[in-house]
Amino acid sequence: MMRDASKAVLVCLVLVACSGNGKQAGIEDAAAGGAGAGGVAVDAPMGRGGGPSGTGGRPGTGGARGSGGQGGAAGRALDAGLGGGTGGTADAGPGGAAGGTVGTAPATVTSLTKDGITWTFADPVFAGQFVTGDYYVVGPVTITAISPAPTTSSPYLHGSVKNLPTANGKSGFDSRLDDGADQSWWFDASFRSYPPIPLQAGDTLVSARSLDVPSSLPRPMRSVDKNMSPVASYSLLTALAAAPAADAFRPSYCDRGQTLYRASALDRSLLPSLAPPNPAQTPTPAQFETWFRRAWIDTNAFLFDAPAEYMPSYGAQVAAAVGFAALTLTLDLPAADKVNLTNYLVQYGIDLFGCVQAGYGWPGFGGHRSGRKLPILLAGILLGDDAMKNVSAAYPDKFGEDTQTVYVDEIPGGYTKAWQGATVIYGGHYGVHSDGTPMSTDPLYGPYEQLQPAQWPLSSSGSQLGESYRRCCTSLVWVGEALAARLLGAESAWSYPAFFAYVDRWMTEDDTQAIADVKAQSGFDYSASWSRQRQTKGYFQGGFPQYSFVDDMWAKYR
Repeated sequence: MMRDASKAVLVCLVLVACSGNGKQAGIEDAAAGGAGAGGVAVDAPMGRGGGPSGTGGRPGTGGARGSGGQGGAAGRALDAGLGGGTGGTADAGPGGAAGGTVGTAPATVTSLTKDGITWTFADPVFAGQFVTGDYYVVGPVTITAISPAPTTSSPYLHGSVKNLPTANGKSGFDSRLDDGADQSWWFDASFRSYPPIPLQAGDTLVSARSLDVPSSLPRPMRSVDKNMSPVASYSLLTALAAAPAADAFRPSYCDRGQTLYRASALDRSLLPSLAPPNPAQTPTPAQFETWFRRAWIDTNAFLFDAPAEYMPSYGAQVAAAVGFAALTLTLDLPAADKVNLTNYLVQYGIDLFGCVQAGYGWPGFGGHRSGRKLPILLAGILLGDDAMKNVSAAYPDKFGEDTQTVYVDEIPGGYTKAWQGATVIYGGHYGVHSDGTPMSTDPLYGPYEQLQPAQWPLSSSGSQLGESYRRCCTSLVWVGEALAARLLGAESAWSYPAFFAYVDRWMTEDDTQAIADVKAQSGFDYSASWSRQRQTKGYFQGGFPQYSFVDDMWAKYR
């Protein structure tokens, strides 16, 4: 699973309405507009500011046009609408408002469709949508069919798995796992659920839609690379004991206790309102809404099964996407323009926090395990939830940013400074525990900057594993996270000062002499401009349009 450092950067619903006077009609979820028979209103985007949000889809035979986007005080924002009434009319995509967003009112249905997945039920069920558009049903229910149908032999496609995380961390969604080498041993067919699938309150079913051709889509945040996953998208169905509040977030797919948080509890005034330092290099919330709208399933250690249509398949780009998106929320945009992206990032934080509580984590492993802490803290700060804000204290050694940075005087050996004089260093490929002791007894995977470059341990292939990954796949993507955390007032909640000190070192320390000394002592050359300290843009140039955004924000606000 370890990647060669030289390559790491190159590769580095349909709803059936059951109303008394309504014709049975299909109502699909939201994304791009379309039509269908029987009153299908397909894919209307989420609106902002309480204004119109498109037509709600062209009307199909026997159905009336969706109302498009009423907004205003209620602040509704949907990915889709539950249908009902004569001819199966749908109100698809009401507009959002700065005051918060709400899901759809529940309805009785016999099937649900979300992002290309259709679940059909044995009997009519009571269903609705959470604030981010995912569906819930009031259990118990039984799913009798899923489309596309999960295959029952190799290659295993379109899998559904109930109640993540799996016991051994392996994936049950698609057997074609491959990152340039066959990784199918990370697949376990025993976790797949096939209809009939009973769902009780507390259950979450995650259903995958597989790609026809794996590794065929560009990777978010680094479009010059292909996303290695064979999974296109995930749709989630949560079974609750009762319908939640209209503005409820979906409980974490890892949380069997189903803690419910509400969008109305978000203190959106805590988001800063800073002037963009370089408008030409400033992304918009919509760029990230496209990625974060759907659930980021994050319980495979190496993201071999990441949803390729919208989630990166490498942790370095997860951290990059989170950092860029969080920084975008600190800009002086209209409040309504921040609503959807804020909701999506908070939902990701809720998901991750539930997984941490279930025993999962993302401790250091090269560039694979970054980006998961900031969404939890963002959710905790905006929701005023102390458990989320104190995630590090309650669950130590769970996040790559913390395990892979350390003050040099905290590691064993009595060191007071690194070989070049730094007092905070990279923790190594696997990193260190919260007390500074290495995760691994093998020096190859722990801290090394306390030693002269000639003494740095080499991998079996002859590479300087630590320094390669320090420059290619970790430090560069931590800068956006660290700056966003500072601007959001999350530094104290982060509760690990070494991370912020290390990022400051990366962005301020002139490494010209160090690079020359490393080459003189060991023969390794790190002079390529994209991997140099005091910048991040070289990593993103060519792979993300606003590649200098983090550097511009750092120069202005740090």
